[in-house]
Amino acid sequence: MIFFRTIINLTFLLASVNLMASDQKPSISIFILDKNENNQTIKLSISSHLTQNGFITKDGNIFLKKITNSNVNNLEFIIENSDTLSQISDTELLIILKLNHQLINNSVSKIFISSEIYNTRTKNFISSWSTSRKIINYSNKCDSICKNLLITEAAILLSDQLGKSITGILNAKSKEVKNYNNISKTYNFKLFNFRQKDIIYITDVMINEFPGFIKISNEESYGKQSSWTYYSSSQLLKLKKWLVISLAEINFNLDDDYELIISENNFFIKKFPLFNSVGSKGNTSKFN
Repeated sequence: MIFFRTIINLTFLLASVNLMASDQKPSISIFILDKNENNQTIKLSISSHLTQNGFITKDGNIFLKKITNSNVNNLEFIIENSDTLSQISDTELLIILKLNHQLINNSVSKIFISSEIYNTRTKNFISSWSTSRKIINYSNKCDSICKNLLITEAAILLSDQLGKSITGILNAKSKEVKNYNNISKTYNFKLFNFRQKDIIYITDVMINEFPGFIKISNEESYGKQSSWTYYSSSQLLKLKKWLVISLAEINFNLDDDYELIISENNFFIKKFPLFNSVGSKGNTSKFN
């Protein structure tokens, strides 16, 4: 009887472990760039928020020291070595933080914390996020110790805000996609013959109104061609549908005013030239 009871208990235990594993959130390495006396405080605050929400966090700077003997710790280096860092830390996501402090004058400075969240499996940025800019005012009697104390207080406040924001972003993406391997999808856009004001309208709608928007980068315009890279958790067919709707709102109709070609994750949108122009007068004495 005891034997069968033990077997039943083990069965339920294994089932519970498997259920927890299926719902387990990804592990995260947290990096902080540049040297600053407030770095550890910022890292601990953000790590605490993530841990309380079920994420496993690790100190990314420790693993960074294992792959380089120099003081190189910029964003580009971390991304270039993301595979190695992911492997030795056994983490899926990399969060790269930076405390930005600008001294405006002797009595005023500006401070904020920026972050990049990178998925090492999909090789994409999930999000770029920054806190609001906090202005610190120093009195005439505020010496260096006083200033450092005020900076630390601001850093603690901002890191708490950022920790809540990052946790919210990752929790939201988890609910939307249910699979961190597919959090971020990368789409490349190329538009031809559109006016600059039309490009501004399209990108504004894609950023502020399209569901699932994560990030836009590599924006380029030359001549009549514009291009950008668009990161989103939304599906390709959804993006196509929303683009057609958005362009119709500025009186561009598919197949009448433009053509839309999609190849894999690449969008090519070409506006047709206008044929209702009277054209130039030309040389009517020669050509009539």
